[in-house]
Amino acid sequence: MKKTFLNILYNAVYQIFLVLVPLITVPYLSRILGPKTYGVYSNVNNIVQFLMIFCTLSVSYIGMRTISQTRAFGNKADLTEAFWGLWYFQAIAGAVTIVLLVVVTSFFHLKYGPYLLLMVPYLISAQVDISWFFQGLAAFGRVVAKNTAVKLVSVILILLWVKEPGDLWKYMLIMSVSTMLGSFVFWLDIRRYVGRPVGHFYQYQTTVRAIITLLVPQIATQIYTSLDKPLLGLFQNSTQVAFYDNSQRISNMVLGIITSISLVIMPKMAGEGQGKQKVILKKSLEATVMLGTIFAVIIMANTKEFVPFFFGHKFIPMTPLMFFFTLTIIMIPMGGVFANQFALANHRDRDYAIPVIVGAILELVLSYFLDRWYGATGAMVAILLTEFIVLLLRLWIVRDGYDFKYSFREIPKYLLIAVIVLAVGMVLPQLVSSAFLNMTLKSIIMFVLYILLMFMMKLDFNEDIMMLLKRFFTRG
Repeated sequence: MKKTFLNILYNAVYQIFLVLVPLITVPYLSRILGPKTYGVYSNVNNIVQFLMIFCTLSVSYIGMRTISQTRAFGNKADLTEAFWGLWYFQAIAGAVTIVLLVVVTSFFHLKYGPYLLLMVPYLISAQVDISWFFQGLAAFGRVVAKNTAVKLVSVILILLWVKEPGDLWKYMLIMSVSTMLGSFVFWLDIRRYVGRPVGHFYQYQTTVRAIITLLVPQIATQIYTSLDKPLLGLFQNSTQVAFYDNSQRISNMVLGIITSISLVIMPKMAGEGQGKQKVILKKSLEATVMLGTIFAVIIMANTKEFVPFFFGHKFIPMTPLMFFFTLTIIMIPMGGVFANQFALANHRDRDYAIPVIVGAILELVLSYFLDRWYGATGAMVAILLTEFIVLLLRLWIVRDGYDFKYSFREIPKYLLIAVIVLAVGMVLPQLVSSAFLNMTLKSIIMFVLYILLMFMMKLDFNEDIMMLLKRFFTRG
């Protein structure tokens, strides 16, 4: 239990670092670049995020699952064959994607062509990213430690070199190169775990089928998580894109923390029998909902103060967007429990794929009608409706594999607690004059109230929390 907790903690730290650099620099950059220039970055970045899925070909999901099972039942030779044989798919796909991008931007006068070329190191980072291998081994501590230095250096360079809107290209270059270096860091330790490269792909036909099955939902997911910004940019100006993109930033950071549970639990689920999976699924769902609702209500209650404090007064119009976007902190991780921890862990790849394909189609239709007339607000409504439908499909499509009444028995209690805590947070008066201190005090009060209500309602998960704390402090 303690090892699982530490793996969740390590991977949560790693996921935070993936988004921590832009989060730390956002207050500075939003003031230096302004909404219009920042909107250009949002458009370019999300196009590149979409291209990155063609550099990885879903090898991260397949690799994590394969390495986890190989670690449990194989030896070093098996790990060597699995690692190199899977990474070859990623290496070739990445090279093809990068060459195509360079050729297209060189021969066609694209609107953001020069900026796209500055982001090529991002694609290289996806090509050489082997974090899935260490996630499959549950060796998260080593992953986190060596990436920290790279991320901190990039923050320093941004603060030193980005001084005006015309320095946008410097910001893009710093971000893309630092991400690439962070991916190369993983290779420093790979020889500790595997031998020399093998001369063949890993289970070619089986892997190709899995890649095709998972690539489609990966593309579909990116349509409504990355391409939603460029789609909004087709109908609205870059300022609307900046409002929309930044309103999601805090939610996305929190999602990185919560979804890390799924990334850690999936290998564990893959190695367990059906009976034990039932218990793990219930506990994981409750932990996910608990964390999601805690973060969501705290962010909601602080949004009005947080936006001008963090982003600057020019971004005040995005306040309602950020308030409602926090609902994704609850919906997306809940769906992830049944998608990543259950469907993928049990090789139900088609059941994983169908909901996001439906979601992508729905997002395109809704965006076409809502973005044109309602701008960033319409885009927000489109994504929230899409995520809600995807969540329902996630639950329904694997209904034969879990006991709904058993798994969801206590979920309504968490939602009730969240409503009560949010109501209290919204009516709390200004406690101190400092915006930062006021948000901090309000967050602490809401967090303590949430925990007290949990124990007052005598939830099953309370025993797990107490046992975990006891073991953690006892073993030090």
